[in-house]
Amino acid sequence: MLYKRVYESLRESITQGTYAVGEKLPSEAELSKQFEVSPITVKRALELLRTDGMIMRRPRIGTVVTSATPTTATVRVTAEPHRDSTLIGCVLTSFDDTFGNKIIEGILAATGAGTHVAIKRSGGDLDEEDACIRALVDAGVDGLILLPSSSEYIPPAALELVAKKFPVVILDRIFDGIPVSAVCSDNAAGGRAATEHLLELGHQTIGFVSSTSHVSSSDDRRSGYIHAHAMNHLPLENRAELRTIGSTVPGSSETAEDDIARLVEFVEQHPDITGYVAAEYNIALMLREACDRLGLDVPTDISIVCFDHPDAFFDTRMFRYTHIRQAQHELGVKAIESVRRQIDASHAIEKVVLPVELVVGASSAVPRG
Repeated sequence: MLYKRVYESLRESITQGTYAVGEKLPSEAELSKQFEVSPITVKRALELLRTDGMIMRRPRIGTVVTSATPTTATVRVTAEPHRDSTLIGCVLTSFDDTFGNKIIEGILAATGAGTHVAIKRSGGDLDEEDACIRALVDAGVDGLILLPSSSEYIPPAALELVAKKFPVVILDRIFDGIPVSAVCSDNAAGGRAATEHLLELGHQTIGFVSSTSHVSSSDDRRSGYIHAHAMNHLPLENRAELRTIGSTVPGSSETAEDDIARLVEFVEQHPDITGYVAAEYNIALMLREACDRLGLDVPTDISIVCFDHPDAFFDTRMFRYTHIRQAQHELGVKAIESVRRQIDASHAIEKVVLPVELVVGASSAVPRG
């Protein structure tokens, strides 16, 4: 890992006399530039040298060489476990059985015994998100996995890390124009598959329902919905879209009852829409409740296709929606692999897009009549 390389290089320079006892080492900024690593990496390397008893950090003076050799063997033994392990920070907006839990399972499955993971949840609060990142950096993480609450705003702490070429992977989001690694699903393909499934069943007017949150995953799903209409030479009217659902947005003050009322009004005003693409599972739940209040049956009167679905293996009576399944476990695995590649080579920036799958359930059928 990078901090090991810096540590071993500086240690060799001290033992060979390049930096003599009593001499100051270059500043952290100078060492960061010399080794082309982040200041955090330099700090970890210097901390190992200090633990070895080879340097001393003096306020207003700098880092001074105190010994050309490690002072005691016992100190080296206690320091060794820290040098052989990796700590990766992970900041998520939220997670549950629908989306997130299996990503965490994938992250933990991919770490192995030599890697530790520190997970924090921001709850969708931008300030909390920034604070979580800074707390993990202060704790000495070697890399960061971030599922940001917005695709229009990148936390300042994350932007600072990207500028320093610190290992960062953005999960389930894409930030255009920013040189940062990302691991996400092919949400545009999912939007197309969901829409085409309804078209193949015979639905002629299809609605799209999403939250107010402007994240790239939701925007890509809408793009897929639009593309499916274009590929089938069908007109698309903006009136068929409802993008004001607020209760599913982390940190929102909107309630599910507020959104169900909006959905009741929308469905009532658009009787020609017989099929809906819901950008989230919880939106599909509220949409079905709205239909029920209007005396409409799913799927006899209204068909619904959503994204993600809890497994609930043991709940055999659960109503299962036709949905787009993301490879969530694989998202977690790929995120860890991407961070590790960056730790080994700081310029290893990559975009990983995983395929999705349409799973047919009980919520879609041939339209009545």
